Amino acid sequence: MSTLLLLSLAAAMDLKEGKIRNRLVLAGLAEGLLLQIAEAGWEGAGVFLRNVSIPVILCYLLFLMHALGAGDIKLFSVIGGIWDLHVLKLTIIVSFLVAAGMSLWKMLYYRNLISRLCIFRKYLHQVIVTFQLPEYPKDSQGKQHIIHFSTAILIGFLVALEVAD
Repeated sequence: MSTLLLLSLAAAMDLKEGKIRNRLVLAGLAEGLLLQIAEAGWEGAGVFLRNVSIPVILCYLLFLMHALGAGDIKLFSVIGGIWDLHVLKLTIIVSFLVAAGMSLWKMLYYRNLISRLCIFRKYLHQVIVTFQLPEYPKDSQGKQHIIHFSTAILIGFLVALEVAD
């Protein structure tokens, strides 16, 4: 299964169901492990483990804050397992920039930019004062502040492939 197909299916699943099924992620991870072993022998298994672990380490704090879902981190791990660190790094950077743009657009659309920035300021103050990481406050108007990060990952991957060539 190509990475582009996997990410497209994951984004569609996320948009429809609000989650990314582990079966899809496991298929991508299996593909990555097999590709790395085929390319570099058993040393490829070590490369695979390193590349899969990097997104987990980098994004774990965001997961604890409920700012990023486990499925999103797993998608980054799939990309790392199949591709090299350069493509993974570019994908992560571009994905966060795309997600920031998506978030800004949503806040402008719902006209809640100032209130969301105030909530963010209060949250940061609470984290700094208490040295604890509570769950990020929910929006009183429903799920207006939620974006489907898998879509940003798909776009980030496409851009990373173009830039990496």
